[in-house]
Amino acid sequence: MPRKKSAEPRVLVFGDVNVDLIGLTAAWPHPGQECLTDHLELHCGGVGANCALALRQWRVATSLIACVGHDPLGDTVLARLASHGVNTRHIQRTRNALTGLLYINVTRDGQRTFFGSRGANQLVRAHSSQRALMRRAQAVSLMGYSFLDSSPTKAANQLLSAARSLGKWVALDVGMEPSQKIPKKILRVLRHVDLLFVSHEEAAALTGSRDPRKSFRILQCAGAREVVMKLAKHGCLIADRGELRNVPAFPVRSVDSTGAGDAFTAAFLQARLRGWPAPESALLANAVGAVAAGVVGAGDAAPTAKQVATLVRNSRLKREWETMRLRVLRRLSSGAQHRSAQSFDERKMRQKIS
Repeated sequence: MPRKKSAEPRVLVFGDVNVDLIGLTAAWPHPGQECLTDHLELHCGGVGANCALALRQWRVATSLIACVGHDPLGDTVLARLASHGVNTRHIQRTRNALTGLLYINVTRDGQRTFFGSRGANQLVRAHSSQRALMRRAQAVSLMGYSFLDSSPTKAANQLLSAARSLGKWVALDVGMEPSQKIPKKILRVLRHVDLLFVSHEEAAALTGSRDPRKSFRILQCAGAREVVMKLAKHGCLIADRGELRNVPAFPVRSVDSTGAGDAFTAAFLQARLRGWPAPESALLANAVGAVAAGVVGAGDAAPTAKQVATLVRNSRLKREWETMRLRVLRRLSSGAQHRSAQSFDERKMRQKIS
């Protein structure tokens, strides 16, 4: 039987937790050049933390599985996650590695360059409690980075197995490094994935095709049931009733693109959990990504529904998308994004019956 509808969807997130040190500089330095920043910020980051924090902005009950070090940085990120309402009880701690740490250099055009280490994220372990957690969730959100190392891969595969056996939905946000380093491994996972998030560059690395539409179809053929391709300033590409549609972006001045893709993923996922059609979910996600790129920082600076509604209200799109923009705005303004029109479990049950 399908689960009873819930006003607050439940998502289990499995992914990296880092401390992000963000420095704003005028331009990227030449080799050997001294480059000082006038502004340095510390944020809770990492694709897992970013997704979990962004989901909380949409009132999604979120539990996070990750690993941090027994160090002050670990204490900091755990406190920040808990203060935003993320369930941190299943975040592991280790003395064998430091909490993941990244220095992110952001130039005036909003482009970022990363330095650092995943640290303790490479040591997260599979645990018997994961199946019980999966029972209580509607969906699990996985990241491609979890498949780079043996220990997190085992935990990710355990979650995949539990999700499939329990009829839950699986979302996967791939990431650039996994797309380049382990493309065959990622492609094998896709037959278990309901909702795949991938950038144009990631899709090219996975499929060998620079043509977005061709690589999109290849990913569909690999088994992903729903593909969402992020195209940055060109919006995103989705399949709607069998046809590929380019959903337009919301133009903004980019300040820092760190975490914008993670905010996009969380917005799309929660909208689909609440029964939104794919085009409306994609339009919302584009707006969220645009707002996220307009501020410094990622997870703990994730856009609020109010900020997103302001952008959607003040924007204008081509006529074919104007009606949909207004529908998304009505949902945001009325709080309809917090009401479940149709659960993933109900749709999944109908798919199985048909």
